[in-house]
Amino acid sequence: MPDFDIKLQEVISERVSVIFELERTIFTRRYNLSKIHQEILSTQSISILYSIWEGFVQTSFNLFIDELNKFELEVYDFCDEIVIHQMETSFKQLKEYPNRASQKIKYLQSLKSFYSLNKHPLTRVINTQSNVGLSVLNKILFTFSLEPFPDHWQNYAYPNSNLKDSMDLFLKLRNTVAHGGDLLSAERIDHVVFERFKTLILDLMYEIRIKMLSGLSNESFKKLT
Repeated sequence: MPDFDIKLQEVISERVSVIFELERTIFTRRYNLSKIHQEILSTQSISILYSIWEGFVQTSFNLFIDELNKFELEVYDFCDEIVIHQMETSFKQLKEYPNRASQKIKYLQSLKSFYSLNKHPLTRVINTQSNVGLSVLNKILFTFSLEPFPDHWQNYAYPNSNLKDSMDLFLKLRNTVAHGGDLLSAERIDHVVFERFKTLILDLMYEIRIKMLSGLSNESFKKLT
């Protein structure tokens, strides 16, 4: 686990560095940007922040899966949520049963192969749905038997600025910009807005690290006996 934590902290540190360099570049007038360039980069900063956030979720959970695989457990020694994740990522046919006979035979052969072995390395597949809001994040945490985030969490405790609302707004702004939509005048991305969502991402990354370390320490990934 120490090696896992070192790798995870490196992942966090790299993203923190990128976020602060982004902030210095756009919002500190370090490069004496023109007004139009300042407005363009300020608006696009929300999409860049999101890409950093989603990239962290993908990378950190891939590292977590790698760590789980080091335990070399038989597949059914993992908790049910992880077993279901493994089955659904290994067999897309569970959600969309094949029509052609040849596809059905191939599916049957794959199932036979799967059930003939006791150990299966967990696949490094994390479905972020390209929209990592609170519900998607909590679904991923639940999949790996990690504690989900409440709607009201730490500094995000008040009705008008709770965690769910903050993440919903983050996604709304990112999707509007990424899909070429027009922001409302009240939704202009300035340094205050950037700072708000920068803090949100940092808070979430550090807390996810704590949740992962706790899950590994408590072995919540194992099936209850």
